[in-house]
Amino acid sequence: MKILLINTPVRFNKWQNLEMPLGIAYIGSELERRKHSVVIKDYEVEPFDEGQFTGYLKGLAPELVGISFRSASYASAKTICCLIKKVNPAISIVLGGHHASAFSVQTMSDMPADFVIRGEGEYTMPELAERIAQEGDFSKIAGLTYRLGGKILENASSENIADLDRLNFPAWHLLPMDKYVTGSILTSRGCPFNCIYCDKGISTRQVRFRPVENIYKEIAEFEKKYKKRRIYFVDDYFFLDKKRLRGLFELLLKDKELKFKWSCQARVDGVDDAGLLADAKKTGCDLIIYGIETGDEDELRYINKRSVLGQAERAIRLTKKAGIRTRANFMIGFPISTKETVTNSVRFAKKINADLYRFFIVSPLPNTVLWERVIEEYPEISRVSWDKFDFYTPCFDTKGIKRIDLVKYVLAAYFYVLKNKVLYELTIGFIPRTLKLFYLTVKNRRIRGNLSKVFPASVNLFLEVWFIIRNLAPYKRIAYLRQMLLIAKAFK
Repeated sequence: MKILLINTPVRFNKWQNLEMPLGIAYIGSELERRKHSVVIKDYEVEPFDEGQFTGYLKGLAPELVGISFRSASYASAKTICCLIKKVNPAISIVLGGHHASAFSVQTMSDMPADFVIRGEGEYTMPELAERIAQEGDFSKIAGLTYRLGGKILENASSENIADLDRLNFPAWHLLPMDKYVTGSILTSRGCPFNCIYCDKGISTRQVRFRPVENIYKEIAEFEKKYKKRRIYFVDDYFFLDKKRLRGLFELLLKDKELKFKWSCQARVDGVDDAGLLADAKKTGCDLIIYGIETGDEDELRYINKRSVLGQAERAIRLTKKAGIRTRANFMIGFPISTKETVTNSVRFAKKINADLYRFFIVSPLPNTVLWERVIEEYPEISRVSWDKFDFYTPCFDTKGIKRIDLVKYVLAAYFYVLKNKVLYELTIGFIPRTLKLFYLTVKNRRIRGNLSKVFPASVNLFLEVWFIIRNLAPYKRIAYLRQMLLIAKAFK
């Protein structure tokens, strides 16, 4: 069967997310294993034009199209879904991803799709393709939502894939690999914690690990083929099993030809071993992203993070001491947030002195405890367009801050925590850093990655602020920047 898999963006031709879509790459690999002809289009990184897409679809003539999307990319998925049915109503469409899994019936009621795969799709998708080819019965496919006689039916949920070692490596050759600066590798699925903002509809709290030998083999094969020299481990919690990590590090250190830089996400309460960090550094780790989320004790309890602020300070300190850069992620705008709690959080962010920062606006995603709390307290949120759930757009007023002001608080947070670092980079440190930039640019003949290495705080501040205000009218940009300075001043 000829199958087209599509990764949809929040907004076409904006290229906001440059991460490899491992979900459909894994599914593509399993489909190819069963001799299906598979094509992948990643519209997160590829240009999209409706006319060109319909022409491409007519030429390709797929029998089945799989569309992966998240809440914020709902509108894009619906656009593609409608275009497909307009070109050829006989093409079967299956939807997948966190949003479709959480709201399968509602989504199918709004889109002209034929199926939704809820949960992990590596085994379900090939089974569905076989049933479509044989015009068989869909009622026995676990995890499937489908249409029958004008009704939308939901089968029983599917089991998580217990043995990840049985999966083929992702079908990298089907992706536009030249578009990705960084390679992506998944070494485990699931997270045992229960933070209220996290969607466990697919990954779940059941943690499943891949064997270290299998991970090493994938890394070596990936780097040999594509030579990205940078890998991002996309696990929910990469440092969860320290013994496993030590085993992986041993294999990587034995391979003298395998040289690459890597980054990952981690919880602050799980990074307390200076020796393990030193080994991570030796294997090429140059950035750990910590989901601290808030520096206010009340907010920390509210989101059920199960960590304390002292652990965040320790993790940042140990990581930097090991020579590894740190990025601290925070969220602003929980339902209980007030000006006081946000001020506490931003002050703490500056106190820990991370190398880089990201401040996100709270977006309550479907199938989370946070969504249930917000929908109960703010029922009007159900009328908000899904593209607003992008972690940059406020969706509701908090206890003490109007939604229109939340963006200004995010801007002020960036300015407050980064201004002194930027001043240093552009004054005392300017000449030596400029010389270093010149040296690195001559050495590797590119400036893009070097600029963020040499002037990290300046690039961090400029890019994040510009990303937030870029679509505003010029007079609004000025007004927002003025408010940014006033609020940042109040943080002191």
